[in-house]
Amino acid sequence: MDTLNFLNLLEIYLILCFVLTLYRRYAYYRSLMGIVVGLPLRWPRLMKLAQQHRTMFLTWPTILPIAVTFGLMALHSIALNLIWIEATVTPKLLLDHWMFLILVLGFGVPMLYLDMTALFSNPKFDREALEKHLDQAEYWLRSWMAPAVKFLTFGRVDPRQMVQVEFRKALTQATLDFNRMMWRWALQIAMRFGFGLTLWLTWAVTTAG
Repeated sequence: MDTLNFLNLLEIYLILCFVLTLYRRYAYYRSLMGIVVGLPLRWPRLMKLAQQHRTMFLTWPTILPIAVTFGLMALHSIALNLIWIEATVTPKLLLDHWMFLILVLGFGVPMLYLDMTALFSNPKFDREALEKHLDQAEYWLRSWMAPAVKFLTFGRVDPRQMVQVEFRKALTQATLDFNRMMWRWALQIAMRFGFGLTLWLTWAVTTAG
């Protein structure tokens, strides 16, 4: 037990989380990127609509989690690789200093919960169904029938306007989902950083004492 170093375990843990997350999300991101790459060629008119509403993705709830996540990761990397390289935190050290043990558990338990729930959740992305909706929307945006329907219904039914409204709703929902994902990601990084920082402080304080 005295040879077990929690700082080394944390480094292995972070690497495993990164690799396993990429593995679990590979199919999801591949399908999503297929839609993004195909948008300009297969759905050019929808692409123009997306460009008109691109500012929806640049709100502060989107940018802030990215900045916070990057900052926490950078600080953690510096502490782990450039400062206190020879530091050691063993189970015995934590048991002898129960206040630090409480802090470590306070960050460690939610860290494990957030990471495990994120790792074993399986995001579903129905690419085929989405492509059908995009094809239908693209059809109404380019078809001569859209203005004909609008004319025959005296403007009460405007297919192109309906497509724009539904597309904007979809973008809004996608933005909200993305923001929630980024906030959760930032919280995960914060718990990891807090866990690591508490371990570093445990070593620093006990060594100084």
